[in-house]
Amino acid sequence: MSRDYLDFDVAVTREGQGYAAHVLASPAGEASAPFTLPFAATDLAQFMIAVGPPRVSSRRLVPAEARVVDVKEYGRRLGDALLSGEVGRAFRDSLTTATGQGKDLRLRLRLDAVPDLDPVPWEYLYDSRLGRFLTLSQETPIVRLLDSLERPPVVHVDAPLRVLVMISSPSDMPELAVDRERQLLTATTGDLVASGRLTVTVLEDATLTGLQRALLDDFHVFHFIGHGGFDQQAQEGVLVLEREDGTAHRVSGARLGTLLHDARTMQLAVLNACEGARTSGRDAFSGVGQALVRQGLPAVVAMQTEISDRAALVFSHEFYYFLTRGLGIDAAICEVRKAMAVSDEASEWGTAVLLRSGADQPFSFTASAGVATERPESRLESLYDAAKGALLARAPATALPLLEQIAAEHPDYQDVTQLLERVRPEAAPVDDGPVPRPRPETDTQGGRTPPPTEPDTDTDTDTDTDSHDTHDTNTNTNTNTDNDNDNGRGRRGNGFVRSLIGLVVLFGLFWLGATQVPKWFKGATADVTSACGPAPAAASSAATTFVAGCATTTPAVDGDFADWDGVPSHSIPHVIAQQGTPQREFGGDWQVVWDSTALYLRVHVVDPDVRSVNLATPGAWFNGDGFSFEFGPDARSLDPAATTRRGQDVHVMVGLSRDAPTSGVASINPAGRGTFTTGTRHPEITVGRADTLTGYDLEARVPWSSLQLKKAPVRGSVFSMNVNLSDATSAPAAWKLRTMKSTNAARTAETQGFPHGWQTITLADEAS
Repeated sequence: MSRDYLDFDVAVTREGQGYAAHVLASPAGEASAPFTLPFAATDLAQFMIAVGPPRVSSRRLVPAEARVVDVKEYGRRLGDALLSGEVGRAFRDSLTTATGQGKDLRLRLRLDAVPDLDPVPWEYLYDSRLGRFLTLSQETPIVRLLDSLERPPVVHVDAPLRVLVMISSPSDMPELAVDRERQLLTATTGDLVASGRLTVTVLEDATLTGLQRALLDDFHVFHFIGHGGFDQQAQEGVLVLEREDGTAHRVSGARLGTLLHDARTMQLAVLNACEGARTSGRDAFSGVGQALVRQGLPAVVAMQTEISDRAALVFSHEFYYFLTRGLGIDAAICEVRKAMAVSDEASEWGTAVLLRSGADQPFSFTASAGVATERPESRLESLYDAAKGALLARAPATALPLLEQIAAEHPDYQDVTQLLERVRPEAAPVDDGPVPRPRPETDTQGGRTPPPTEPDTDTDTDTDTDSHDTHDTNTNTNTNTDNDNDNGRGRRGNGFVRSLIGLVVLFGLFWLGATQVPKWFKGATADVTSACGPAPAAASSAATTFVAGCATTTPAVDGDFADWDGVPSHSIPHVIAQQGTPQREFGGDWQVVWDSTALYLRVHVVDPDVRSVNLATPGAWFNGDGFSFEFGPDARSLDPAATTRRGQDVHVMVGLSRDAPTSGVASINPAGRGTFTTGTRHPEITVGRADTLTGYDLEARVPWSSLQLKKAPVRGSVFSMNVNLSDATSAPAAWKLRTMKSTNAARTAETQGFPHGWQTITLADEAS
């Protein structure tokens, strides 16, 4: 069933200050045309957030009506930009030629020369003339093409297709519900396994050694579920496996490829790690998927963004279903996208990226005589049995996506509607509750949106309890009351109970009014335009290191930090200065939002040995623990040898105040000649502080005027910025800097005064 394709190979390259698209090979010959990315970096970030799963933490501070939802318009603009001029003509002529030969046309993108365009989600490309998304048809799949040092021969698979699954959840990373992930995957593929077309083996040992030993057996697909990220220092993508002690082991794509390379039958990797397909913007093989293809794996499917449980259920079943029907991987991915596009998770169909090396299919599949024909209802039975099992195990959060998927495919299936009403949270908001923040020293994310907390329910799927009565979930009420009870005594007992309940309710209302309501109204809420100004007419399309979201809910700088729930965290991983013996635990991460009045930062620090700033020593605001950041206008166009700009660049320092344990102190070092000069305290920068068992948290509101801006910046503005952490030696000894960390590995005392080398940040509508 593998389709015959003619290839339309397009390479995007740099041409002067812009880009050009070159047709390297096609049925219509070669062609070239200028290419201009029709989006700013902020547009891309907002789009990827919008097409992700419903519960993405970084959407929390942005109202729903401000989110990007027009996927077709985005894809149309991208398609019009790439398939323009002579390139567009060659594409249309190639389609005509392919159709005339009874074949299809595969668009293969080469982005080796422009790794900064690798994060662009090309899978959403829409052809205005055809009136459809290219990747939603087997006739026009899109593949990202990479060169490989070697191309292994096609593997002939006689059923079953053997899949090796690794689910990694290190003890020192945000927890992944391993059992839940296993249940969802095995439930959605249960019918394929039962038919003999597929086997799914889940590794019990998620270590590199465990993987090496498992690969001694023959497998065709490696399916990874877990945390993925990017190592800023090594400039390469990583998957987070486990060490023998259960802690995180960051494994690069190159190291993983070393193991997979010798697994002769291994032809495909599926990476369900949220950052698994990302690159550094410098080297097209830095991403894990790219590195695996570079080392000879014929194909990799990697997720560009988080993927929801519902989308994962559809993806895993349909992908393996079509592969075991003999479809080539290009056509199988198209069918998966179509299945996701017609499901409730319609916007996630472009999440998967297909990376290939060459034109041959990774394997050919044949079904042996022993393979059974699946019954149409077998998939629903598998999902339903898994959902019932999850309910009996008091795991409604596991049952919920399974039941939702059954309801989407067959709304009248058994008692699915009643079960859904029982387990589905009532009026649950889209962005409910804080998402676990990565621990210090990490730059990783979970492969899927964290599941909702399992409520302590006592749901019995074999009872006839009224599913609408959600208040009875945790009770053991006997509805068959004893009719011989004295009615008067019952009324007196009920009256007492009602009085008691009334007192409890009154006390609860008093507690809410006294403790919680003030917190609810701490931050002013506004839409993006009123909080951060009108949308810019145009913005830079170049990606920046960080993206700050507009604070439509203004953080209250009071040391509470609840306002920061849902704002993405960034690690501060790089040691840039060190004297003596460092604290092994020292580290932290930071968050940032902005509005038209100020820049807001929150820093979480692990530091068991805290030293406060001594305010009695003017001009020595840095003599203690705290954080700092360099800030100034976008310096990317500056000469690398250009030094700090007077009246524009500043070095803001925020430390722990010895005199005020619940607050901090801020000072600003202004730009001098080639460096920063010692500054003074700036009380207009408000600082909040909270000490923790392992260190401290700081938050600061920094007015734009303190950052040398004469007027508020506009949406889409780009600035240069590094964020740093300082750890001083123990008091009461004389102050000395013990360790300094930074978001920027190149930031040292010597390079601090050269803004060209600073990192960059975009002031956007949404954070990422």
